[in-house]
Amino acid sequence: MLRMASFQSSISIKAPPERVWPVLSDVVRWPHWMPTVTSLEPLGSGNLEVGNQYRISQPKLRTAIWTVTGLVPNQFFIWESRLPGIRVIGNHKIEPVSAKETTVILSVEFKGLLAGLVGVLYGKLTRDYLRQEAEALKLKVLSLPMN
Repeated sequence: MLRMASFQSSISIKAPPERVWPVLSDVVRWPHWMPTVTSLEPLGSGNLEVGNQYRISQPKLRTAIWTVTGLVPNQFFIWESRLPGIRVIGNHKIEPVSAKETTVILSVEFKGLLAGLVGVLYGKLTRDYLRQEAEALKLKVLSLPMN
């Protein structure tokens, strides 16, 4: 039985990493511009830091608690949510291409006893959400005033 399923979306943004990272890492504001996030509530400080937790509601998914498990500012953050039989890991990574271009890689990985089943049941939705999130991020970054 498959005990892992992973999905990924990447997008190129004509903006330097220092313009992309503040938007991507300001998770509390996601519901204002990201179509796949209905609400996001910090459970503690709103700062993106390892150990901090967030309650996130998304269309067609049950509300989940996500815990930040990895973070390197201006490079990536990882958070995960757990339910019996499944661990969901979300990775949000930026890679500079040049001084004026950044690649963003968003991925979700399901691990655990139910990972294969969840991957089959939610794979299409997960791929669609990752694509929508990458596109919304690009639009948000490009809509910001130039400094």
